[in-house]
Amino acid sequence: MRQRAVPLAILVASLGWLAYLWWGHWGDVRPIVFVASGIGVAAAIAGVVIAPSAARAHAAVAGALMLTLAAFTATRAVGKWPFAWDSMPDARYAAVIAALGAVVGIGLVAGAFWARWGAIAFAASAGIGGALNSYNMRAWRDESAWLAAIGVIGAAIILSQLLRGAVSAHFARRAQHAVWASRDRLIASARWAAIANFGAAPMLLLYALGQPVAPSTVWSALVLAPVLAIGSVLVVARRSIGIAILAVGGLGLLAHTAMTLSDVPANALRTAGYYTVFWTPAALLGLVAGSIAFARARR
Repeated sequence: MRQRAVPLAILVASLGWLAYLWWGHWGDVRPIVFVASGIGVAAAIAGVVIAPSAARAHAAVAGALMLTLAAFTATRAVGKWPFAWDSMPDARYAAVIAALGAVVGIGLVAGAFWARWGAIAFAASAGIGGALNSYNMRAWRDESAWLAAIGVIGAAIILSQLLRGAVSAHFARRAQHAVWASRDRLIASARWAAIANFGAAPMLLLYALGQPVAPSTVWSALVLAPVLAIGSVLVVARRSIGIAILAVGGLGLLAHTAMTLSDVPANALRTAGYYTVFWTPAALLGLVAGSIAFARARR
């Protein structure tokens, strides 16, 4: 019963949040909103009723949500976004997110080790972003507030499915992957650095392509995004060079963040602050992992 407590709490909170947003505004709800909400609620229900030990089924629920995200995002990439609020102000960014969502979703269904970590990073980033947007829209009762809320709900469902012990064991069933469950300081720091930088890379792209409030740092964002993504992939692939890349990338990301905050106009400082929520932890975690690896190599 304890293993069902968190999914049940997410289901109840989701239903309550959606009801609050639309209560007294049911006439404003378009069919596409009902469809997307229904998919989220169905996934939340599945997370409750599926047996805790059914690791592949829980992974499939998370994979289905990732594929749903990819499908909706692809509509933005081709100029057919069906919702009122455009949360992705650039088609190129939407195309990247759609591709990542599809690859990670398929990987989850197939049981690929890297897909779980990619989905956790993706969901954590989406959840934080949705929570920040929801706070800014806390007085709104429309489709914009719903989109922010559904982002948090979807992220919470994905995390609740993939952070289960049975699911973790399922993806780490091979000996070379089991090391990632270790509490060793270096492994733990590299794991957190990879997750944070997986999340920071898309936010760099979103900033550069959609909200370049400090134009002087657009190019640094475009350069850093693939560097951090590659470093994270190499860390998950158990390549030591990945930690070095994230450490160097962390220095660059801190410099990029400082330059953005110093060059941004006063009226856009809040927007820049939104992105620093993602960039700063990724930079610091990359530096921590690099420092631990360097100290251990010297010994």
